[in-house]
Amino acid sequence: MKRGFFLSIFGIALFGLIVWLTIRFWPKPSDTIYEYYKKEKWEKVISLVKKSASPTPEDLFYGSQSLLRLNAELITKDAEDRSKISARLQKENGIGSGKSLESKGEFPVFEDPFILQLRPGGYWRQKAILSRVEIAGEWEDDILFLRDLKELLRSNPVTLGISSYSSVLKKVLRRETKLSDGDQIKLSELLGFLSVREDSTLLGSRFKNTGENTNLRTGPGTENPGKARLKKGLLLYALDKDPRSETVQGRKGNWVQVYIPELQISGWIFSHFLEEDPYPSTKAEDTFAEFSQSEKSQAWDFAFWTEDKIPPGFHGEYIPTEKLALDGDYGIVLYKSKTGKYKEICRIVEEPFRSLEFLTASLSGEEPVPIFKLYSGRPGEWKPSYQIDLDRESISINRNKYILGSGGKKRFQLGIFSVNGTISASLLVGEKTVLQGISPEEELTSTEGVLFKLCLQQADKKSDSNAAAFQFKFLF
Repeated sequence: MKRGFFLSIFGIALFGLIVWLTIRFWPKPSDTIYEYYKKEKWEKVISLVKKSASPTPEDLFYGSQSLLRLNAELITKDAEDRSKISARLQKENGIGSGKSLESKGEFPVFEDPFILQLRPGGYWRQKAILSRVEIAGEWEDDILFLRDLKELLRSNPVTLGISSYSSVLKKVLRRETKLSDGDQIKLSELLGFLSVREDSTLLGSRFKNTGENTNLRTGPGTENPGKARLKKGLLLYALDKDPRSETVQGRKGNWVQVYIPELQISGWIFSHFLEEDPYPSTKAEDTFAEFSQSEKSQAWDFAFWTEDKIPPGFHGEYIPTEKLALDGDYGIVLYKSKTGKYKEICRIVEEPFRSLEFLTASLSGEEPVPIFKLYSGRPGEWKPSYQIDLDRESISINRNKYILGSGGKKRFQLGIFSVNGTISASLLVGEKTVLQGISPEEELTSTEGVLFKLCLQQADKKSDSNAAAFQFKFLF
């Protein structure tokens, strides 16, 4: 009887453990969405995001991308399959479609409910628009395409990646969409800025036409018909070059595909008629400074946080702790663990950032207190990158220590850099760089598509050493 009793207790305990492990490690909705996205299961992604009660900006981005890529796949399908997929999306997810004509006949163009929920001007919205302009240009009508192009021109090429941005811009300029005067000026400034950047895919500098009434042709070669006659001194930007050399009017050169902002057309011109007229470097530097400014800087603080609940925006296993006010700033108190074990409450950074400012203070005790850990990657495959520890006299990043010399509240800055595809970090105290060339805990090879997650470290058993974190500010 006793044996049966103990077996029952053991069975209940085992069942409880299984339930706990299932809840603890069951894939989060965002993890599942990303896994389906990697496997190109577009309709599953769309369904999950559409039915999610509170999708993250990243979820909405993947929903938009999946809808876009599913739409692109329809080009290869016959009319019957197109109708079936379109009807299925309408029935199961309430996503309608309009009609567009392309080379293979009537083509359903899906409405995108996800992109409309992304914050205008935010990283995920800009990234979604970049893909949309590049891919949907194959089937969007002029009105829809112009709408997307106008938004692209107001996106940040530095945040999106100058190489990716310039490649898409080169492609869409060949469509020759007519812009308003204001948008034409904006495009000219962008092309000027991109023309001096080494990481741009534009073919070098800005040029001007040196010939009188030069013939702009539809293709590379005199056998192609003329498209327009160009006046002398007209400014233009090189998009592509025919690698074959040719002799025209006794001069050897190459045919270059160009875009002319003033005329809003593209075409081919012989290189003999091109002379470099570089965009002013001071203007390019000013433009870069504007793009690099943190007008979109995102700050997290604890001003409206109440101690009985997890701080807004964070998720994880929260251990109630104290709220601290110091010199007008409100902070969350963090402790050194007696056992060395910590619970993490985390928050995903919605946009790739170039530096993170954080305001912290050591409060009491002699031992270092883990303030936060930065993970990189994506949901389902996070890698530990950088950990910050603080004591009364020093701050450490991945066990690289800098002696502060005195306690009190201080502002630090963690910079994230990519050099030749390798990630490293630096640490600033005020305006002074005190540590640099710090490698992540696990190697990262590229920032392309990499997100970051910041996790506060909460002690399972508190000690006498504690510190406070007051604010995190991300500069993009």
